Amino acid sequence: MNQSPIVRGLRLWAEGLLLLALRWAQLQSGFDPATGLSQKSLPGLLLPAAILLLAALEAVFALRFPKGKQTYAACFAAPGYLPLLAGGGLLMAAGAVLLPGWSVLHIAAAVGGVATAAGLVLFARIVRGGGAVKCLPLIPAMLFGVLFLLAIYLPEGSNPVLARYYLPVLAAAAADCAIYQLAGIALGECGLRWFSWLGGLAVPLCLAALADCTENPGWALVFLGWALVLTVFLLLRRTPEAEAA
Repeated sequence: MNQSPIVRGLRLWAEGLLLLALRWAQLQSGFDPATGLSQKSLPGLLLPAAILLLAALEAVFALRFPKGKQTYAACFAAPGYLPLLAGGGLLMAAGAVLLPGWSVLHIAAAVGGVATAAGLVLFARIVRGGGAVKCLPLIPAMLFGVLFLLAIYLPEGSNPVLARYYLPVLAAAAADCAIYQLAGIALGECGLRWFSWLGGLAVPLCLAALADCTENPGWALVFLGWALVLTVFLLLRRTPEAEAA
């Protein structure tokens, strides 16, 4: 890759801020205040177009990595951003605890968020200490991703106004798929291409979804935590050939 890790990270967050501005503008002008139905607006048209463009751009970047299964050690450098990774995990844990509701799903999500923070820190310490990389510490993050996605989607599943809720659902799904790919690399069963594409798309989407979180601080903390965690791993990635250097 020609871009330095810091430039890649800044690019993703700049893309996320652009999507955030478009989503915020859409929420202000893209819905009928009386009925709540979606109505035509320039931000509402530009937002999905921008998402598709970014998805295509990230696909081009991801295709530069060799295909096939790779090991974690071949794809990532030793954790050099442990404070950011720990901070992202703590944001996810705090957000999970603040999710509204006391159903079994929300309680499970709260427990999963706390376990995710602990698992991410443990994973980073194992890698930095030179221990055998396993996906076990990432399992809480994988499960929490599913629970968080359900907590967002289920209350809106019968909402006929797709434009109202599609972005948070899409962001949560992309983040969950990215962490699954990361766990697959830790198992040696996946390659860097899919993680690079999904992670590179999930970070801007999670930042854009903050526009939908004005009345739900729990969502905001979780999305911000996902963006930080995935950014750290995207900063650490390297071409697999670098392992032999």
